[in-house]
Amino acid sequence: MPDTPHIADGATLAEAGRVNVPLTDGLELGRTRYARAVLRPLNAGDILAAQEEAERLVYAKDGALSLVMSPARMGREALRRQIARLEGESGESYDGPLSVEELSRLSGRDLAALQAGTEVLDSVAVTTAEALRDRGRSAAGRGDDAAAGDDGSPQNRDAV
Repeated sequence: MPDTPHIADGATLAEAGRVNVPLTDGLELGRTRYARAVLRPLNAGDILAAQEEAERLVYAKDGALSLVMSPARMGREALRRQIARLEGESGESYDGPLSVEELSRLSGRDLAALQAGTEVLDSVAVTTAEALRDRGRSAAGRGDDAAAGDDGSPQNRDAV
């Protein structure tokens, strides 16, 4: 990770791949107003749980039951799981994920800020994947002394 934080749309890339998102309007829970959300990358368990919550059993026109997934519900379930914690102005902390009800109490402006924060997380994941891909390609195609002998043959014949 770079020495300076990456900032996009007010979201700041922090330690451990997390993103700090300022909440303009904040979220009041109990007597505390939370002014910042800390987002984390999704893991496989989060994605599977979000998919399960987004599915609904419905009747098709022919009367058969069908399982349908709502993309809007999937996005909401993923977002609420990405909220690692909320932070108050006086140092209070509220651990995530948020419930659907808590998430729905955010202002539209703060919801958009959280979405921008998830885009920062997504862009970091894509950049990392591209860097690994490019690193593998350049190392495979270089043919430098570290990878091959003077005649171009591999120095370590047991290596793949």
